[in-house]
Amino acid sequence: MKKSLLIAASLMLCTGNLMAQPKASEPRLLIKSSQSLMAPVWSPDGKKIAVTGDNYIGIWVANADGSDLKQVSDELGAGYKMSWLNNSTIVSTPYTVVNDRRMTSIEQVNVETGKVTEVAAAEHNFKRSKAAVKTNKYYKLMVDDPAGATSQIPVLKDYAGRMIINPQLSHDGTMIAFQIVGKGIFMIDDKATMALFVDKGSYPQFTNKDSNVAFVKLEDDGANFTKGEIYSFDIVKRKISKIDIHRDDLLPVTLAADYDGSAIAFENDKDGYIYLIDLTY
Repeated sequence: MKKSLLIAASLMLCTGNLMAQPKASEPRLLIKSSQSLMAPVWSPDGKKIAVTGDNYIGIWVANADGSDLKQVSDELGAGYKMSWLNNSTIVSTPYTVVNDRRMTSIEQVNVETGKVTEVAAAEHNFKRSKAAVKTNKYYKLMVDDPAGATSQIPVLKDYAGRMIINPQLSHDGTMIAFQIVGKGIFMIDDKATMALFVDKGSYPQFTNKDSNVAFVKLEDDGANFTKGEIYSFDIVKRKISKIDIHRDDLLPVTLAADYDGSAIAFENDKDGYIYLIDLTY
């Protein structure tokens, strides 16, 4: 009990005043393309959004309203864990296959000019933290060593050996939300002094100026997703509520909160388009 209270107190200090749980606007189509799109990522200023194709092949960029969609990369793996270096440059980690070995490089793609600059030559034993823009050491550890991070972070020792995926650093850098495979979503503070279990779910995203975490609960039949629902976790009150989108034709998968956490873009598994909901509290 004391440990739980300490966790709550610590996270309260990080988030400040709390608002109510969010409600979603009517979902609206943001990006429609003949190419199936997934894994949206907002630029830091929220004026652009990047997406990738099936199996993370290629990168496309559009304005925040979905207009002027253009392809800036056609490389294998280009969209996997892509991140924005600034408002005009995306850090990408494409790969090639040489003698049955995957060789991964780091590139910077200027979305305005289309110029691609190689930052690190392709190598087999690639460490993804080389490409990580955010520098919190525990965030980088999760990115660089997803299979070993739980063993190296003392507050996660109970889950040692389990893989960490989809880590997200809060906008103010004081919290990390992430998934432990087979267990669900967790949070730690930036010093990794304590941990908090959130719920079963995937793709956590900080919203409402870091006071909430949105995530999706997915169900599948072993081959395809059959259900996807978005939820929100109130960090201080530790209350979970469903963000109802009231649309049977939408099955949200990957989520992307915008720069201030007031809207969420998501990939719809049913049609391969990107949709947007605005959040109010």
